[in-house]
Amino acid sequence: MAAVDLREQYEQIEAMTNPRRRGLAFEDFVADLFAASHFEVRKNAGSARPRQTDLLATRAGDTYLIECKWRSDRVDIDDVDSLRSRLRRTSGATGLLISIPGFSGTAISDVADHRHQPILLLSGDEVRSLARRPDDLSHLLWQKKQALQVEGKALVDEPAQPKRTPARRPLPDSGTHFVVSGRPDAPVLACGGGFDGFTFAHDIVDVDWVIAQGRGVTLDVDVPARHERDLLDLIDKLADLGWTSRDARWSLQQARTNWHGFGAAAFASELTRWEPRADTPGAHHSEEFCYVDNCDGGFYTLTSTLSAHEYRRATQTHLSFQLQGVPLDTGPLLQLCRSIGVHGGIYFRSLTDRSRRVIHLPDWMTAPVEPLALVVTPGSDIDMGTNFVTGIVIPNPLQQERWRRSEEWETANLQQLESAEYLVCDLGAHHPIDGRAYPYRLEKVEVAKTSSGTVFVPGARWDCEQEPTGDTARYDDQEPQAPERRFFRLDP
Repeated sequence: MAAVDLREQYEQIEAMTNPRRRGLAFEDFVADLFAASHFEVRKNAGSARPRQTDLLATRAGDTYLIECKWRSDRVDIDDVDSLRSRLRRTSGATGLLISIPGFSGTAISDVADHRHQPILLLSGDEVRSLARRPDDLSHLLWQKKQALQVEGKALVDEPAQPKRTPARRPLPDSGTHFVVSGRPDAPVLACGGGFDGFTFAHDIVDVDWVIAQGRGVTLDVDVPARHERDLLDLIDKLADLGWTSRDARWSLQQARTNWHGFGAAAFASELTRWEPRADTPGAHHSEEFCYVDNCDGGFYTLTSTLSAHEYRRATQTHLSFQLQGVPLDTGPLLQLCRSIGVHGGIYFRSLTDRSRRVIHLPDWMTAPVEPLALVVTPGSDIDMGTNFVTGIVIPNPLQQERWRRSEEWETANLQQLESAEYLVCDLGAHHPIDGRAYPYRLEKVEVAKTSSGTVFVPGARWDCEQEPTGDTARYDDQEPQAPERRFFRLDP
């Protein structure tokens, strides 16, 4: 049933003066509301015999025994006990009390104290909201059930109350930073670029690299994010459920400038600092980002478009997972989808092409190159105190006219990368930052595409056969300096 029909149906019920007719019409409305969310609904179900309940709604593994109350007084503890006695005769069902005037404090407390036999509470304000937005029903019920079972809290009118920021675990911080001689270290690099929907990474999981034949799968999720705070909440949920790591890389993109960085913590921090990006020359009224991280069995990208002003409206937010195959345990993915408000319309699809391609560059492009900056990562517990060079930043050779005239240009299909002023390259073999200038060569570019973003890994190496020079003036092994700015631009 269309949302407009449900809204009109509810408004007609509100205008009724006969309590009995209004009560019966309200039961019909609740049945239609659940049916609109693809529940199978039975009225006057006998599953709780010998007593009768108003409605029984089932969908997949969810079953609700529903009591509808539209009267002058609030639902009290006697009404809760009455529904609970029916639940004892029904296997695996969750109780749902719907009361237009609301609930007494003792009823709410009693529900919270008996989460082993869950009963959810739905108020009149929430019903009116659902009449306008019936698609929110599944997620609202899921939120109430999670709050009751996990926190022992009976949610009532929670969306109408001021949002309280829950305690979250810290977001993973990569510790990786850019190092340029004579400048403070910085976690973010700004360079020329455009709206090209890509980011750099230091590694891409090859989901096709398995013993079995065939290709990997993709799971694409349209995220119902409407604001920057929804995106920050999404990052928190990804972290809470174990979907973020120190390997995360990301790019924020304006019409003429891109910002590249490391780690979920830095991304969440930088996302809110939109004003300096909006003040760059030629800035657009919106900005985009592409975030990539590894996960069990593959990797994923998160992409979105945000308005570049104080409203920070979010549109086209998309999660795309690239996995080795359909997981035997889909529970973590289902938990993630439900926690962000997605309860249906999600499917695995087989990939028709290889997940990852490797483009080997022509010999003239692999000549020794002088890095403009180093990508430096702290060592492991074993190498405590030692910083390692894990990548380099170089001028983008794909912008050269010689590349566009080469035989490899059309088959490589790297046009999406050509707008980037610099390449953030990964070093296949790391070396300590010891004050010596190492010779570097760009060798290849790895590419992985998801449904909404592209991930590039420009691969470089340092020449082991050639001894590093003794130039200690450019970089040294000091502790990272406190950044004066969050990002810097390079002058090649």
